[in-house]
Amino acid sequence: MKRVDIETIVMAAGPVPSAIILRERTSASAGEAPLRSLSIQTGSFEAAAISKGIDGSTPKRPVTHDLLLHMLEALGARVERVEITRFEPPVFFATVALLDQNGQEHLVDARPSDALALAVRSNAPIYVEDDVMNRNGTVSYRTEQKAEDEYERFDEFARSVSPDDF
Repeated sequence: MKRVDIETIVMAAGPVPSAIILRERTSASAGEAPLRSLSIQTGSFEAAAISKGIDGSTPKRPVTHDLLLHMLEALGARVERVEITRFEPPVFFATVALLDQNGQEHLVDARPSDALALAVRSNAPIYVEDDVMNRNGTVSYRTEQKAEDEYERFDEFARSVSPDDF
């Protein structure tokens, strides 16, 4: 399993699917290998539920994922981790690992969007099965240094441009 973080959420409207981009924390091999990303398509409501969990906004009344976490908490259980376990085109499968009050682990089948919404609300780690990442992941060349360089180039451009250039 590879530990991943949610890199970005691409929100779409209407019939166009939204996408959740997961990026691995460490590269597949030692050295300077680029990190890989995994894109999971989902509906706009599901993407919004994940986004709201990341934002940490608290609605006046609990939404479904908040309700589920409150129920787990009331029972003395918690979300231990979330795993993206397999891909059968075009569907990804996920498992939510729960830890009960006795320390026993329970694995629950879930849609990746629901599992990710629970993970961000409970601060649980997210993992992707190696085979899923190997077969469906893409190389992510984005690094913090490259992003910083890009910001500096844009800043230089913004300072040099004048209204007459348009």
